[in-house]
Amino acid sequence: MALTGGGAGGFANTVNPSGTGSGINYVGNHAYAYSGNVSVDDAIKTLLQFNTQNNYVMANIQMEYFDASSDNIKFVVKINDEEVCVGIITSRTDNWYNDLQVLIPPYSDVVVTGLNNSSSSARGVGVTLTGRNYA
Repeated sequence: MALTGGGAGGFANTVNPSGTGSGINYVGNHAYAYSGNVSVDDAIKTLLQFNTQNNYVMANIQMEYFDASSDNIKFVVKINDEEVCVGIITSRTDNWYNDLQVLIPPYSDVVVTGLNNSSSSARGVGVTLTGRNYA
């Protein structure tokens, strides 16, 4: 399949389809996004931000803790400015079983944020979104 821009068949909302960033990528029937390692303190920080097109995504969002710390990190998923789910991890070892399952509707604005709930210290965190795309 050719790597074309826009829509469910190619890449959309991203500059680097194979690397980290805040956008979503589409490859055939699959969707993915990697925030990479983002420094998060006691102010809300955007990890992912994208719009879906005329497709919906059954998504799994894996919360990641890159630092060896025990601060509580709060992750919030918003769809069209409404909080739809939240997850909190308290250490690097928590991220192996803390997934958020989300159905993302067509034509939606999606934002995933992170916040250090325990202190003002900056911690390296991120999210990985993988899912099935339905046109």
